[in-house]
Amino acid sequence: MMRDRILHLVLWFVSRFLPASEREALMGDLTEEYALRASASSSSAALRWCLRQALASAPPLLWTRVTRSAWTSTAGVALLAYVAVGAVELAVNRVLAMSSAHPGAVYNPLGMAVTFPLVVLIGYCAAGLRRRAPIVLGAMMLLAVTLMTFSSTEAVPAWYRAAYFVVGPAAALIGSVWHSRRRIRR
Repeated sequence: MMRDRILHLVLWFVSRFLPASEREALMGDLTEEYALRASASSSSAALRWCLRQALASAPPLLWTRVTRSAWTSTAGVALLAYVAVGAVELAVNRVLAMSSAHPGAVYNPLGMAVTFPLVVLIGYCAAGLRRRAPIVLGAMMLLAVTLMTFSSTEAVPAWYRAAYFVVGPAAALIGSVWHSRRRIRR
């Protein structure tokens, strides 16, 4: 009874890593080999063999699944967009610092106002490459702001922190929505 539950759990686990097109055939082969081994020796030995096969197969199957999926390219586009957002923020802050009467004023609402539409445009372009990339970009921005907020010892105005929690991720998502609406109209 317990062996059957373990066997079903192992088979379920392995099936999660298999491509759908190959799942039925490979699971049939694994089940058939288990039955042959169970009748030739014991069900305990067959179960141990099945567990070894599952553990040995999981890493290469997982790697194949990740590299074949759209997830990696979506994450790559989101990472590239994140670098673009960082470059835009750096450029905007430098220009504002050079043109400001108060060059030490780091927390400038004008910088956020100028950066917002540019991040919307970056989200729009990212959505053109990978549809879900702006969502990943927004999550990356939210994670980065959260980490910076909790790890920073610098005195940052509360309005600035609150705005960064909302403005960056919202801009990326607005870019995604803008791209999907333009695609529907065509």
